[in-house]
Amino acid sequence: MLLAFTAEIFNSCLKSCMNALFATLVLCWYPSGDSELSQNIELDPSKWRVVVDGVMGGLSSGNLTKSTSGLQFRGDLSLKNNGGFAWARTRQLDLQLGFDGFEIEVLGDGRKWDFMVNSLRRRMMAGGYRSRFQTTKGVRTVHRLPLAEFEAVSFGRVLARGDLRASDCSGVGVLIGDKREESFDLTLIRISTYSTSTTTSSDTKEQSPEKAILLQAVEMGVPRYNNGDHAGCADLYELSIRSVLLMGDLTKDLQEDTLRDFRSAMTLTSDQDRAWAHRRNIDRLLEQSP
Repeated sequence: MLLAFTAEIFNSCLKSCMNALFATLVLCWYPSGDSELSQNIELDPSKWRVVVDGVMGGLSSGNLTKSTSGLQFRGDLSLKNNGGFAWARTRQLDLQLGFDGFEIEVLGDGRKWDFMVNSLRRRMMAGGYRSRFQTTKGVRTVHRLPLAEFEAVSFGRVLARGDLRASDCSGVGVLIGDKREESFDLTLIRISTYSTSTTTSSDTKEQSPEKAILLQAVEMGVPRYNNGDHAGCADLYELSIRSVLLMGDLTKDLQEDTLRDFRSAMTLTSDQDRAWAHRRNIDRLLEQSP
């Protein structure tokens, strides 16, 4: 009886300490009523098409294939016959309204690319809305592209800036046109919209503390990773997953899958690999957790 009583006291104290830790994490990381929503864009080659400068007499080439990492766009850029661009773009999309920008995850080739958006409101020949991102050769990076930073371009000339709206967006793509006459190779791992909105209505469903912690970890981890702090990013992701596992609010299957992949990630010796393994775990938690 004494042992049982002692165990009960210990469990009670442990639970109190855990609750205090969770409260601290939520207070530190909970984004003050801001909830983040996203919509993934399908990376199926059949839903995309390639447009190269051959339509205007150029000699560039490009093709799309499905790789183990994602949708791979590769080819050769040629400046002959006044050419110099290759463009992989979706067919028309049905995007949810109210988002604030796009987040893309790519495996780069070290070149500067344009992320392109087709507009329903402003039709442009040989162009669209663009936002540029720099890749690192052989490295996976994540880039956030707010709608407010896109500029409207036609034949390389800027027509307007800052007027792209979510309701305008009907398709997306990536374009290479950096005047470097050599091969290119970009793999699209993920493309999604993101939306950060403040909710004050009493009937709006409150974001769970678990999701708030995971979303904030991603928000803080992405710039760390892109700035070369792979260890810091991995540690941050690790802490967020540990916290969610300790909360114990996951379904049994999701808890087991998350713990299995968490342990697997902890055996990796590369900080870069560890960060990506934890990020895949976080993405599944965000998708499957209630």
